Amino acid sequence: MVASYAVPVSAQGDQTKAKMFLQIAEKAREIAIEFVEKARTEGKDVALATSLIEDGNYILNEAKKVYSEGNYDVAAAMAKLAQGIFRDSLETLGPERPSTEENEVRLREVIERTRRRILRIREALSNWTDIGQDLREQINSKVNQAEGLLNEAELMLRSNGKDASEAARRLAQSEKTIAEAFSLMKLASKELNKYHMEIFLKGFEREILRLRNELEKLEKKGVKVDDLQDLLKEAEELVGGAREKASRDDLSGALADARIAGQIIEHVWKELVKRGRP
Repeated sequence: MVASYAVPVSAQGDQTKAKMFLQIAEKAREIAIEFVEKARTEGKDVALATSLIEDGNYILNEAKKVYSEGNYDVAAAMAKLAQGIFRDSLETLGPERPSTEENEVRLREVIERTRRRILRIREALSNWTDIGQDLREQINSKVNQAEGLLNEAELMLRSNGKDASEAARRLAQSEKTIAEAFSLMKLASKELNKYHMEIFLKGFEREILRLRNELEKLEKKGVKVDDLQDLLKEAEELVGGAREKASRDDLSGALADARIAGQIIEHVWKELVKRGRP
């Protein structure tokens, strides 16, 4: 039986659902950019909204990458996370309020949005079943720390001697900690993709070894297989190149090499059948 190697990672999850969430997140991104640009022309402060869009862009791009690799559950979770971040960016451009209540109301709203971001991070993390335990613990630690700072900020706003300025400082520290969690998530995403790539490449190496054994059997029967041996050598070099590129975080380059290697392996299997494999 001839295997197919057109897609370099086995599908995991619901592709239709993942694609839908990606489309929704993309639309949310377009709307967020449109409203931020409008607010900018009106002279509003859009620094926070712009920062959130940048975070959302990264997460959405990573979602598209894992989707292309067939990891649909992770892609869906990341797309939902990106969508929420784009929505948060819009909420930072909310309507003006009287100056007497503006600061406290805005702080409460930002605290609530930040809590939602934490929930979405945890949801995304729960879908990353293959993530290394060390990175998972680091991300969870950052998220817990950010949540603790939010709790402190909220208590300051609820206390009798309200201290909005100190609450704002706690909120800023929480946002910084979440940004650090995002940085770790970026690293986790790379490590996860490298992990899947390594598993895939090891599978190719096993197939190449099996093919060599089969070709040796044919050769002993007098069947000419030199050309197929040369192709296997080329596939082996491509697998090595893919592994080297993955180690340098060039996953797109690694994927390209892996796909060509897969096509060669599939071709050799077919030729082996034609030439008399028992």
